[in-house]
Amino acid sequence: MSDDFHPSPEAAFARGRLLQSQHRMQDAIACYKQALALDAHHTPSYMMLALCWMNDDETAPQAVDAAGRAVALEPENPFARSVLALALNANAKDGQTAAIKAALEQAGEAVNLDPDSDFGHAVVARLHLRLRDYPKAEASARAALSLDTENTMAAEVLSAALLMQKKDGDIQNLTRYQLERNADDDSAHTGAGWMALMQGDHKKANQHFLEALRLNPMNENARMGLIESFRARSWPYRLQLRFAHFMNQFTEGRQTAIMIGGFIGYRVLSSYLKTVAPFWANVVIGAWLVFALWSHLARGFSTFFVTLDRFARQALKPREFWEGIVVGGLVFLSPTALVLGYVLHVPDAGFVALICILTAVTNAAAFTNDHYIGRHVYNVAAAISGAGVLYCGIAIFANLDLPLIGLAGITALYIGIATTWLRQLRVLYA
Repeated sequence: MSDDFHPSPEAAFARGRLLQSQHRMQDAIACYKQALALDAHHTPSYMMLALCWMNDDETAPQAVDAAGRAVALEPENPFARSVLALALNANAKDGQTAAIKAALEQAGEAVNLDPDSDFGHAVVARLHLRLRDYPKAEASARAALSLDTENTMAAEVLSAALLMQKKDGDIQNLTRYQLERNADDDSAHTGAGWMALMQGDHKKANQHFLEALRLNPMNENARMGLIESFRARSWPYRLQLRFAHFMNQFTEGRQTAIMIGGFIGYRVLSSYLKTVAPFWANVVIGAWLVFALWSHLARGFSTFFVTLDRFARQALKPREFWEGIVVGGLVFLSPTALVLGYVLHVPDAGFVALICILTAVTNAAAFTNDHYIGRHVYNVAAAISGAGVLYCGIAIFANLDLPLIGLAGITALYIGIATTWLRQLRVLYA
């Protein structure tokens, strides 16, 4: 584009806004850069550049720089501070709570500068949502919608906050209102999709997510929902979603207390039954293991079936694809080891089956962890346990007298057991 077409920074900026509304981000970025080449102090272009850059991991740091320049030029501009808050949030990795709180401070300052800014309240709501403070996220989102009922960010955050608090009646009313008021709003269909998913209607959820992506192909929340709707074609995964939805009505601390209390109850009951009814003791132990392990494995197991669907797997990102292959493959490998052990009379086949399942748990935790430190720790643990399974499996089924077979197997076993607790307690996990 030449300066003949953009004789002023305002004209270049206006062209960029038009292109941005059409989701032609690279062309919009070029226009904003041209506006800044004509006027290095053109604050609106810095803000729009930040909004264009923040949704890409590679350019998120540039978004922070652009938004910071806008705030430096106009410190009293509430919109600039809200954009800076969004940029800081986009650049913060999961688990970097201090960085997210710094973004919240900027958003709070924006609301202080202009209490009537629906955008400012919506940004505050989004940050509270990421910090898992669902009541505050709900309150801020409602404040934004009271100022502008068309604020799609606030509506989407409110929908998520209500969902996480299991306020089903409120979210149904909100979803119905949003769809009736604006059937062409992608965020309305996204919210309706998540609600349908939690109610167990994966077909209806799939329709809403597809419509949301038709309206806005860049809607990442809708893409994630679409994947969840594909996974939910597996009835065990649907049960897992319903259980997760039930647990969301409790705070994180209460969820941990419930799980610890359940474990103590299981130990007391199984110990008592061992003395009076060994059969039922085994039933209780088996039920607890299925409950404890399936909550970790349901997603990866269901994703395995998504990878087999030529259409559905196109929506998967590489990390999600390999989660299905690795976790699902290990889950299927466990009963395969049992069957082969029975047919070939391999005495230690049951041990291989057990460490396959526990290694699947470790890998599931590694694939789903976005903590900026924890993801590396869990990846190393998954690699070690995976190597242990491979080493033990080859040695046992090929009847090879390899050194340290027991150590490799026990290491994979204990890593898997530790992962079930560390992940449940969210230690280095986000």
